[in-house]
Amino acid sequence: MTAGTVFAAEPSRSAAFHAFELARSAGLPIVFDVDYRPYSWTSPQVAEEVLSRAGALSDVIVGNDEEFGFMAGGIDNGLSKARALSQSTAKIVIYKMGEKGAITFADGQELHTGIYSVTALKPTGAGDSFMAGFLASMAQGLSLQDSVLRGSACAAIVVGKPGCAPAMPYPDDLETFLAQHPGPSLVKD
Repeated sequence: MTAGTVFAAEPSRSAAFHAFELARSAGLPIVFDVDYRPYSWTSPQVAEEVLSRAGALSDVIVGNDEEFGFMAGGIDNGLSKARALSQSTAKIVIYKMGEKGAITFADGQELHTGIYSVTALKPTGAGDSFMAGFLASMAQGLSLQDSVLRGSACAAIVVGKPGCAPAMPYPDDLETFLAQHPGPSLVKD
């Protein structure tokens, strides 16, 4: 698992692409969180090219609407970029849309999921918490839909608390939240 920030400069860019090669030759899945941060890059053009290259090599890609839009050359093209990656190289692509939920592309299907509504204090840490909840749930053998929803619940926990690292939920925190929360919002297609 890697995030887009490691591709912003050398020597981490080459090291990350080398790690992708090693993972591929070992038969390990490559999980890529786009995590585009403009201030880390020398130019938008370099970032678009490098992040698109990383996405094309990945088995699982997670990004928000702006990040996929950036990879596609414009935010209006983000959904099309996510869909295209799912039809060409990636097995799972998660297109996060903030309060509108997410669309997960896998096995030729589109899975629309909502969010767990909370009073948000700040967005910091939401993406990292989503990834942690999603990947931990997949590793436990939960379904793709349950894994995405648990990632969403983890993100909701983090945005609803002050701080970033101290707000990250432990497994018991997640279970308590899920037991006490009425559930994810309904998705309107």
